[in-house]
Amino acid sequence: MENATVWIAKNIAKELGVYENDFPCKIMDLKDLVYELLKDGHPRDVVVLPFMRKFDEVLEHIRSRGITGPVVIYTRGETMIMNVLDLASQGVVFIDSTRFSKPMVRGFITFLQRSQGEVRIQKDTEAKAKSSVRPTRDIEYIKEIFRDIMKKRSRILLTCQFRNDLPTLTVTCEVMQMVGEIETRLILDKFNPEEFVGLYKNMGRERPVQGFVTLDEDTLGFQLKVIYCRMGKMTTLLPTSIYEQKRKFFRVEPDAKDPVIVYILPENAPTKSFNVRDVSEGGIGLNVSYGNLEKDHVYPISLRLPEVQILLGRAKVVAKDESKLNTVNYGMTVEFHAVDEQRLRHYIYKRQAGILASIRELKI
Repeated sequence: MENATVWIAKNIAKELGVYENDFPCKIMDLKDLVYELLKDGHPRDVVVLPFMRKFDEVLEHIRSRGITGPVVIYTRGETMIMNVLDLASQGVVFIDSTRFSKPMVRGFITFLQRSQGEVRIQKDTEAKAKSSVRPTRDIEYIKEIFRDIMKKRSRILLTCQFRNDLPTLTVTCEVMQMVGEIETRLILDKFNPEEFVGLYKNMGRERPVQGFVTLDEDTLGFQLKVIYCRMGKMTTLLPTSIYEQKRKFFRVEPDAKDPVIVYILPENAPTKSFNVRDVSEGGIGLNVSYGNLEKDHVYPISLRLPEVQILLGRAKVVAKDESKLNTVNYGMTVEFHAVDEQRLRHYIYKRQAGILASIRELKI
């Protein structure tokens, strides 16, 4: 899949220290940037613009051109925007340079670019690609898989929960080397966000790291045991097994103080409401005491995001697991109107940035 391009105004790039070889990037004077973007931009490209008096007109042109990726408005100081919720629903993010450090802004833009370029959008949730990879513990086969990952320079997605009272942090990285004959180790680098290695070193304390990668039509899951972290790199043992992983999207855990709530209409029963355990562009996870939702059944839903945004759509139960604690774990794919997909995507971006900031500052 073609990488998304970041279109960024020259003065902002200079201030942030962003260069064209950092990632697929177009750096131009504002007037030329808008012209070239409208001419050659791709649907999921990322746009970084300064705050300007008629930015809403520019935004309208960008969206009418079919470019639906996130638009970052870089400001210097607080800016009064009357229709901020409407803009948020269109995928517009305001970044105040007086409140966020330059490395954090660069990291956020990098996160947006890579998430746009690597996430697979499934327009037809009923269609399932038949996987040629089956769960295996064959070490030689696992080595071949990771050699393929390195050859294709595929970015892998890692998740880790540093403490039970903290949300799970999701990052991406590359496998740079595979070393050792008797005990094979992986060298991981180019983390986004970069802080992950330092945070894990200080707080992870041998916590398990879950990962997955998409190769062609196969999405594989695995668990990594971290040996040590050094100079922004992480060394892990080669996983002892791999398995089919259905998730193809970044997922985040909502803030418990500002939850995401799903309202579901079961058959022959009143509407039920549940706090969402985790949410991604492709689906939601629930851990509830209600067990009457049927696997493979499609239900009408409404999803309430923070700031009272209501998304109307459908959800299909694709996984149902009854635990020993009188609760049921559900995995559900979701389908919304394109405008509501933008709202959901915007929430996920902001929540990912909030999780990183909260873990760094330990203010959760």
